[in-house]
Amino acid sequence: MAGPDGEALERPPRLIVVSGVFLGQELELGTEPVIIGRANEATLSLQHPSVSRSHCRVWREGERFFIEDLGSTNKTYLNGQAVMRAELSDSDQIGVGNHALKFFRGASAESRYHQELIDLAVHDGLTGFYNRRHFRMLLDEHVGRARTGTSLSVLIVDLDHFKQINDHFGHLVGDQVIASVSQLIRDLAGVNCQLGRLGGEEFAVAMANGSPVQAREFAESIRARVAQHRFDVHGEAQQISASVGIANWDDSMHTSADLLRLADDRLYQAKAKGRNRVEFE
Repeated sequence: MAGPDGEALERPPRLIVVSGVFLGQELELGTEPVIIGRANEATLSLQHPSVSRSHCRVWREGERFFIEDLGSTNKTYLNGQAVMRAELSDSDQIGVGNHALKFFRGASAESRYHQELIDLAVHDGLTGFYNRRHFRMLLDEHVGRARTGTSLSVLIVDLDHFKQINDHFGHLVGDQVIASVSQLIRDLAGVNCQLGRLGGEEFAVAMANGSPVQAREFAESIRARVAQHRFDVHGEAQQISASVGIANWDDSMHTSADLLRLADDRLYQAKAKGRNRVEFE
């Protein structure tokens, strides 16, 4: 991150996940020790079978940082070597299960380089949502937890008659509409929502730890907000609507593809019934 004069802005010490399902997840390091592990209550929760519930901890002593393995099954690695306890240096790489993390003391050139690479690999450039590939990876992780009883809903949101926007006003305006709709969705989304762009004018939301009723209410709020919004196109107010299909995980499903397929089927039903509506059964 750089300031107006081009110089790097100072950033606090932090850990960034640079490989694995949780690529891009970041944790700032303060004065309190942090626990990295699979458990929900871990400071940095990496919910993957290769990670122990309490895998390792990182803490600060003055200006120095240390890492300690907490008896993990697959050990904790520092720059490729298994460690029980060690001091961290800037740009050190930490291995936790099948995830790699980097430790950065501040806004170094290497930290900015890694952040830029992560952004390209994980996020859609237009909306800032997760791209299709990374969203599917995160959804697979959610499904793994849903098999143990955690609730999970998926919403697929598609803009109605979007081709008319592109044909009449051009793709630049179409991109502006997509970016505006993505911001509307982001404003409504809660902390348990993962947002993805599946492609074109189609978005997806993975909603964990919420009831089917909450998923329907969230979908309806998206539909209503989009329908009410006025898009400024060459000085004129334009409107668009969205259709939403919802699927909730149940024991008859096997993979995330089953969940997405059902949500997509219900999106098709919403389109067939006149658009600008939510279908969930």
